Amino acid sequence: MNENDEQLEKQRYGGWSFSWRWLIAIVALVYFLVYMPTSYVIYTPGSAESIKPLVEVKGGDDTEQGAFMLTTVRRTYANMGLIIWHSFNSDAQFGKKQDALQGRSEAEYETELVFSMSGSQSSAILAAYNAANIPYDKVNTGLYVIYNLPNVSSNEFKTQDRILSVEGQKVNTVKEVKAIIAKYKEGQTLTVQIEREGKKQDVKAKLVRYKPYKQAENTVVGFGTTFGEKVDIVPRNPKDKITFHESDIGGPSAGLMFTLELINRLTPGDLSRGHFIAGTGEITPEGKVGMIGGVQHKVVAADQEGASLFLVPEGNYEEAKAKVDTMDTKMKLVPVRTLQDALTAIEQLEVKAAKVNEVK
Repeated sequence: MNENDEQLEKQRYGGWSFSWRWLIAIVALVYFLVYMPTSYVIYTPGSAESIKPLVEVKGGDDTEQGAFMLTTVRRTYANMGLIIWHSFNSDAQFGKKQDALQGRSEAEYETELVFSMSGSQSSAILAAYNAANIPYDKVNTGLYVIYNLPNVSSNEFKTQDRILSVEGQKVNTVKEVKAIIAKYKEGQTLTVQIEREGKKQDVKAKLVRYKPYKQAENTVVGFGTTFGEKVDIVPRNPKDKITFHESDIGGPSAGLMFTLELINRLTPGDLSRGHFIAGTGEITPEGKVGMIGGVQHKVVAADQEGASLFLVPEGNYEEAKAKVDTMDTKMKLVPVRTLQDALTAIEQLEVKAAKVNEVK
């Protein structure tokens, strides 16, 4: 090899060495930004979606020139790239993953959201039937495990197990389980029949003493498990039968807006008055509106979809107003404590549709 060949080889080697260093740096950067796990979640405005496609009323009136919209919050597990990107986003909020899960597994958290949505829909049906004076019956259709309380429970339950019997006694409600547990003492282990993935089996569950919630003054004896009841609301007139279609939205906060959509379908005319009406809030069968989380993100989502009115639980009003005051929007924000407050706010809107119904 002559001198020119040696110099050429050095150049080639040096070039390859330089390229490999860059390649390693790029791979490391991609891992850091995309794949390296973090303990953070990011909350941002989600969607504002029309409820009409999500629900069916067998003999209902579909008249609706506007729309009743539920609002959501988007929750994203954050990589470093998203953390850096959203640090410049005034609508983003950072939180700890462990604070969101609160000791639950991801599967348990998702199960809770599903049951919260199911409960919200049942409460909305009850509130709508009560408001529209429609007679109905309640039928319990199953009792399910949502999650075991971390560092408390001592049992073989898994999320989504259906509870069939306790010590040989059939159960379908939490009340029935509590009545059976009352006959036993802390530390005793009971036999519980469950249905898991379509198969029946017996599991063991020890009775433990715990606080049912953090602020509780007294302890109780039980399984240390959070249960969910599935309930069918059956109208006595089949034409009033309500069916919710499946969706990937979870949580209890759409109750108020579900109720308004149902009232619109159960009564003649257009309750929306031709407006796009968004909102949030839990609902009770008696029509009381409860506080929710993430309202600062939901008002942004509603405004982005062109809502002219946003109905917010009274307890969330100040937080929502603080966010709306920073936005360039004509959307009206109205606090409500009850379903009737919401109906009154809607009745005050200018009519844009030909027919309007009123529920007092």
